[in-house]
Amino acid sequence: MLREERHHAILKSLAGREAVSYDELLSLVDASSATLRRDVDLLESVGRLRKVRGGVAPATESRAPLASYHFQHEQGRNAAAKRAIAERARDLVADDDTVILFGGTTVAEFAARLPDAGLSVLTNSLPVASRLSSHGTNRVFLTGGEVLARQGVVLSPSGDELAHNIAASSFFVGCHGVGEAGIMEEDSLPIHVFRVLRRHAGRLVVLADSSKFGERRSLILCPLAEIDVFVTDDRITDADHARLLDAGVEVLIAPVAEEAETDKPGS
Repeated sequence: MLREERHHAILKSLAGREAVSYDELLSLVDASSATLRRDVDLLESVGRLRKVRGGVAPATESRAPLASYHFQHEQGRNAAAKRAIAERARDLVADDDTVILFGGTTVAEFAARLPDAGLSVLTNSLPVASRLSSHGTNRVFLTGGEVLARQGVVLSPSGDELAHNIAASSFFVGCHGVGEAGIMEEDSLPIHVFRVLRRHAGRLVVLADSSKFGERRSLILCPLAEIDVFVTDDRITDADHARLLDAGVEVLIAPVAEEAETDKPGS
């Protein structure tokens, strides 16, 4: 039984029940006890269930991942900076490249500026997939999982088989915040998806406007030292710029026309 099939069987067994024992789960999945416990640990880490004595129980919280995030609401925030960043990052993609694009408004802005042909793109972003598949002849692949329409993404706690077969030159991501510890996220499920996809790209590129350096979240998506290129706007402070450079990150600065930037800061 594949990992995705095991995860589906485990979660299905919990439907309408207070708890399920490990012995019962072992009878459902064709795997060892050690494999089952790794599966349970993973599902617990992304909030799909909780461990109890002798087994597992439904998650105590049914909140959807990124419940506070709404793609359309975020699109207009710092729009000029996002456009400038997207233009600056365009040169990081070759005409016949294979790339991975993570969900988010800045990455979606970047996707709109990619060539109309010659690329292979894997994404978990619904707006990115829609844009690229309806404009031009690029090959576009969407990861599997639960569709979160408000957030504009597809997320799966068990990863995605398609991702295991791709070899990308670059992985482009946005973020909700940037601190000394790294780039930040507010939910654990996107972090797991990020880690699955990250293994299949040679270079990690973060696209984030300078306001993100004033935002803080409780979870770390990845440390600064793991970022290869950080593209931001010219309102980044000297201290934040120096922090990236000290971590060994290549920083690309996108100039934003003063008269064009009328958006209020946000994530």
